[in-house]
Amino acid sequence: MRQIDNALEKIMPELLNLESFRFRISEISTMTGVSTRQLRYWEQKGYIHPMTRTDQQKARMYDFHTFVAVRIMKVFLDEGYRLPSAAEKMTSFLADINVFRDFVKQAFRGIEIVDGQPAVDMGSFDKAGKQILYGINDNGHIRYIVKDKKKDQQ
Repeated sequence: MRQIDNALEKIMPELLNLESFRFRISEISTMTGVSTRQLRYWEQKGYIHPMTRTDQQKARMYDFHTFVAVRIMKVFLDEGYRLPSAAEKMTSFLADINVFRDFVKQAFRGIEIVDGQPAVDMGSFDKAGKQILYGINDNGHIRYIVKDKKKDQQ
C-alpha cells in the first residue's frame, strides 16, 4: 500500500461527507439553471427545504443534498416529466445515490499499484480476509481482480 493510503483512509469519510457544503439560493440557481422563483415554489410545495439557520442571517441556504435534488429534478423536467413526477423520481434516485455513497464509504480501503496500474482496494473478497478485491480503470474500461493478501497486509 502506498504511504498516502493511511491519510486517505482517515479523511475519506470527511471527503464523502458532502453535508458541509452550503449554497445560497442564487448559487443553486446558477449551478442548476433553475430560477430562484422556481426554487421558492418548489420549497412551498415541499419538494426542497432550506437549511435551518442558527445565525442572524435570513438568506436561504441549501445543503449539497438539496443541490443534487434540484439538479436531478431539473433533468427530469427537461425530459418532459411534470413537477410531481419529477419529484417522485428524484426521491427514488436520491435513495439509490445514498446506497452507492454508503457502499463506497464502507468499501474504500486505499489506492495501490497492482500489475503496474493504480487500483482501488475495495476490501476483503472472502470471509477469511485472505483475498482483496481491486477495481482498475483501464482507459475507461473498469475491471475487477482478486489478489491474495500480502503478508504485510495480514
